[in-house]
Amino acid sequence: MTDAISNTSAHFEGDGVVSFSTETLRAVRPGHVRIRVDVCALCGSDKRLLASGAAVVPGHEVVGTIVESAPDAPSEGTRVIVYIPVSCGECKACLEQQNNRCYNLGGLMGWQFDGGFAEYMDVPVQCVLPVPDDIPSDVAVLALDTFGTAAHALRLGARTQPDGIQNLLVIGCGPLGLGVVAVALAMGIPTVHAWDPNDARLGLAEQLGATRALDLETVNQYQVIAEASGADPARAAAQNLVEPGGAILALGESNEPYLMPATPRWRRTDCFTVRSFYFPKTEVADNWSLLRSHGATLRDTIMTPTRLNDLEETFTKFLDGDFVKPYITHEEN
Repeated sequence: MTDAISNTSAHFEGDGVVSFSTETLRAVRPGHVRIRVDVCALCGSDKRLLASGAAVVPGHEVVGTIVESAPDAPSEGTRVIVYIPVSCGECKACLEQQNNRCYNLGGLMGWQFDGGFAEYMDVPVQCVLPVPDDIPSDVAVLALDTFGTAAHALRLGARTQPDGIQNLLVIGCGPLGLGVVAVALAMGIPTVHAWDPNDARLGLAEQLGATRALDLETVNQYQVIAEASGADPARAAAQNLVEPGGAILALGESNEPYLMPATPRWRRTDCFTVRSFYFPKTEVADNWSLLRSHGATLRDTIMTPTRLNDLEETFTKFLDGDFVKPYITHEEN
């Protein structure tokens, strides 16, 4: 592509301040493709960068269209998702297509490398994965953190249980927790319960098909618990509610350490604690199948389209809980 491209991008200055700059893009670096950002979803982890400021353009849940390709990359006009780990490609994990486990991880798109809160974005060839033609961009973006991370965690959890997951509790009904609910139902897990102190969020889980958990006091109730909030009370509840031999999926993030309390209950509980990061490329095809069955329903339940130039206001509404899963789009709605 020879025509000069003018690109507007967002910058996090810290303390919730978002600024914008517009510049003419230079030539694409070797080993990269240039995409037009079609959708970039906001993530709860972005709140940390919003508060602290960021050295790069944030935004890591991205669907875009290639406008300038490169050798060994999909052709121009191909819609892609951005796979955020910039892995070495040479270690044992990468050679097994477990790039999320790279031993020499170079960083993450939107964290250490410019991300998708912009009109255009340059992406390493290894980090673009084609989107099937039948999946809209505002559903495809869920294949990343919301569906992809949830599905990977549930698959790891299932490996700890001889007969798979039959009984699941999801604690925390933010975007990731609601993603776990949707994925669990798409996977056919028979019993999916949910709990959140916010009744509206809990109502969204019920709308997706989960059953409201009524008893958070009785111990040994759930085979597998996905703790998706990162809050200390939720972590403590998971420790009490998990069955002997069950598993806790530690998905919620916060700035507080993850503690296993030195109580008689904890000492006498035989269970797995599973921590997962993102998802491997080997799971992408199966994730598309899950999205086909439940992705549009999740989109319609939790997602709100917004515009790039409204990003600071959008984050304010996201922080206040008015938006569950907003995303910027450059397409006409």
